Amino acid sequence: MGSSAAAGGAFSWNSELPSGRNPYWIRDEALAGLGLHVGDAVSVDTRAEPRDGDLVVAEVELEDDSLRTARRYFGAAAGAVRLEAVAEGIAPIEVPSEQVMVMGVVVARLRFAADGGAPAEEPLA
Repeated sequence: MGSSAAAGGAFSWNSELPSGRNPYWIRDEALAGLGLHVGDAVSVDTRAEPRDGDLVVAEVELEDDSLRTARRYFGAAAGAVRLEAVAEGIAPIEVPSEQVMVMGVVVARLRFAADGGAPAEEPLA
C-alpha cells in the first residue's frame, strides 16, 4: 500500500492525483497549527524545489533510523536544515543537510468524496 516512517511523520501510497501530484498521509501532530492532524492527507508536488518557509515532506536520517515527516523547511544555512513544526510543543529538527532528502512541497489539503470519487485538493489557509 505504501511506505511508512518508523515513528510518526507521513507516508504515501503508490498513486498519483489527477493534478499529477502525490498524496501523503499525516502521521503526527507537527502541522496541527494548520488544522492538519494524524490521518489527514495532503497533496505534494515532488518536482518543486523547496524555499525557506515552505511546507515539505522530508526523509530525515536520525541516529541509525529515518523519519518521514511534514514540516516547515528552512534550508541549508551553513550546511544544515531546520524543519519546524507548525504546532505548540514540538521541537524543531536540525540536522546537517546531507541527512535530509526533501520528498516534495506540500501544496494542498486533500478531501475525499464519500462516493469514492477523485479527491479534491484544497489550498492550505
